[in-house]
Amino acid sequence: MSSEPRGATDPLVSVVVVTYNSERTVGETLSSLADQTYPEYELIVVDGGSTDDTRAIAAEHGAAVHVVDGGTIGACRNRGIDAAEGEYVAFTDSDCAVPATWLRSHVDRIAAADDHVAGVGGPNRPFPDDPPFAKLVGSLQGTVFGSGGSPQSHAIDRVREVRSVACCNVIYDADVFEDHRFDADINVGEDAEFHFRLSEAGYRFVFDPAIAVSHHLSADFGAFTRKARSYGYAMARIQRRHGTVVRWYSALPSLALGGGTLAALSDLSNRRARYVPLLLFAYLLVSGYATAQVYRDRRSPLALFVPVMLAAQYAYYGIGFLEGLTAPDPVPQTLP
Repeated sequence: MSSEPRGATDPLVSVVVVTYNSERTVGETLSSLADQTYPEYELIVVDGGSTDDTRAIAAEHGAAVHVVDGGTIGACRNRGIDAAEGEYVAFTDSDCAVPATWLRSHVDRIAAADDHVAGVGGPNRPFPDDPPFAKLVGSLQGTVFGSGGSPQSHAIDRVREVRSVACCNVIYDADVFEDHRFDADINVGEDAEFHFRLSEAGYRFVFDPAIAVSHHLSADFGAFTRKARSYGYAMARIQRRHGTVVRWYSALPSLALGGGTLAALSDLSNRRARYVPLLLFAYLLVSGYATAQVYRDRRSPLALFVPVMLAAQYAYYGIGFLEGLTAPDPVPQTLP
């Protein structure tokens, strides 16, 4: 893509962007990829069957466009891998924008990594012009209670090895895909499931907090709760599939919901407020700590809304997790 001369040690990178009805944001993503300082890369867009102008916009930006009608995100990522010719395969999402040094930073970091490192990832942050609520979400995810400790969101301030990163900001050594692929039946949480299998095989990722991308986060409360519910559902489905705990903290919101309900019933039956006040006090400590962190980051009175957001996030994630545990298994995808 770049007109700059390719260095003797600069391998080809395949950049894959998965899209679906992304006409409002995909142009911004592809424009940011056109400005890379890295000398040579190919741009691949895999569309899951958009009904808007997503594909036309992608073609205008010179991307090679592949279509997987009705495909899950996992299936679309695999199609991009099939089309990739690079020594490295990078992914970002169609609602993101990357800095000009994004590929150069990723390649330099992964080239210096050990053999057991499957890839390199970094954080995602809200756009500077995103709505105030989206910025609040970004700050909340920067706290350990808002992110569950996941490195792609939680504010880690040093380079370190982790077990998983977010696929909106990652580069892989293409050799990994010789034996491992995304699960084509998974539409949300496909990266968590894929990286769990890689970690079980002995691979790790390098997380670099300096390699950040801009990401359009939930713009309103409804979108925020829907996303939390979908993540809870996806994590339960993944753990059902593997028959093991993928992330130790994933069941905590559901357990908290159940424990809180039992505590309330016990207090009602005994006509004494014993357990609920203790639980409320514990939650106030947790939410107060998160609120203070968000306020330090955002310096906005909107930080006072954090206790409500945190309670909603846990509740909807927990509901989604319970739904995922009990829902019937989906019919496996068969794609051309």
